[in-house]
Amino acid sequence: MGMFKIMGWLALALLSSGGLTAYFLQQQYEEKSADFRILYRDVTVKLSQHDAIIPLLPASQYSREVQRIFPQIIHWRSHPGIEPRRLIVVEQNGRYWLNAGNQSLLIDLNQLMNELVGENGFRHLVVRWNGQTLFERGAAQASYYWQWEKVIASQSQPFVLAAGDDPNWATLPWPLILSPALFWGLVLYLINQYRTNRRRRDIADLRAHYAEITRLNTLGELTAGIVHELNQPLTAILSYNQTALRLVRQQHTEQLPQLLEAAVVQIKRTDALLQQFRQKLTSERVDYQPVALGALWARVRTLLDNEIRGNKVKINSSIPDNLPRLFAPPLWIEQILHNIASNAIQAQENNAVGTAWINLAATATDEGIALTLTDGGPGLSEQALQHVFMPFFTTRAQGIGLGMALTDTLIQRLNGTIEATNIVGQGACFRLWLPIHPEER
Repeated sequence: MGMFKIMGWLALALLSSGGLTAYFLQQQYEEKSADFRILYRDVTVKLSQHDAIIPLLPASQYSREVQRIFPQIIHWRSHPGIEPRRLIVVEQNGRYWLNAGNQSLLIDLNQLMNELVGENGFRHLVVRWNGQTLFERGAAQASYYWQWEKVIASQSQPFVLAAGDDPNWATLPWPLILSPALFWGLVLYLINQYRTNRRRRDIADLRAHYAEITRLNTLGELTAGIVHELNQPLTAILSYNQTALRLVRQQHTEQLPQLLEAAVVQIKRTDALLQQFRQKLTSERVDYQPVALGALWARVRTLLDNEIRGNKVKINSSIPDNLPRLFAPPLWIEQILHNIASNAIQAQENNAVGTAWINLAATATDEGIALTLTDGGPGLSEQALQHVFMPFFTTRAQGIGLGMALTDTLIQRLNGTIEATNIVGQGACFRLWLPIHPEER
């Protein structure tokens, strides 16, 4: 692209400068042509004076006065008898005899032409008669840029006046001639700047439009995700309240505080999810905090207490006490572990009583924490392994298919990684890696 711009600039500059050069050369040609016409007129007048003066030539006693007025006349003489003579007889050194009647004039054409031309003239000037050169000034060559030639309108002296000249390149206004290069360079630069700025504006508009579309798509995905996420805590709250009502009717109030506390935990989780939804809508930055993984895993177990008890799932964990704390939004980590654990519980609904289990192992790595979450379910099918993180992919009849997609999205925003595999003889295995100090993407 840059080469095309340079070639375009060169073409425009050469065309414009060439046009200006041709214009100024034409100006020089017109001036030289005017000089040639003036010279032709003056030579014609001088030669016509020779025809007019021959009958009026005085005796020899006035020869000095005649030569003062007509310095090109060197000598004249009369012939006593009438005898045939040629009209013009050429002598040496640019002189010739002009014969008319019984009078003859010896004319020095060099004197005449030098007086008319002066110092400023043509590079080449020549006067010819019948192919003979009577006067020549300058070097004769055929390569002169401009050439003029015209026969003098005189019956007695029909000489051919010819001139040749070249352009005076030094007197051309070169700054003006070369100015189009600067002009076109400036024009092309301004055009390029305009196109660049316009392209930047278009890209900015396109990005804004894309961001808006992405936000709307994310909003739709997030809405479905919120429905998915809120379904479990609301179901748990309903279950706790129904149990509490039954105990109140039976007047067994000893377990009411525990049930109400569990309901409060689920309500707080619902509020946190709604707060996250609000952040998505208003594009607010999330709050990064140090996250203690052990305490957060205990909270996830509390949130899934109904499912754990209902399916008699055994929960194991291996989290070192000296494990570094993650610096991340706590709710994000909670959602990630909650979604994986919830799917693991659901995958073991058909297990024999007492065979369902979930294990979480955490280890510190270079600048991050590796989490491995395994279960005792049947594992993931080949199709599920390929599409488990795709939005709206689910193997359950009433599933939405957004839990693992949201999990993958959150991990990517934390610059982490997640991988789903199967363990022979056990079930599914999810391996996560999260940086200790992530930068949100």
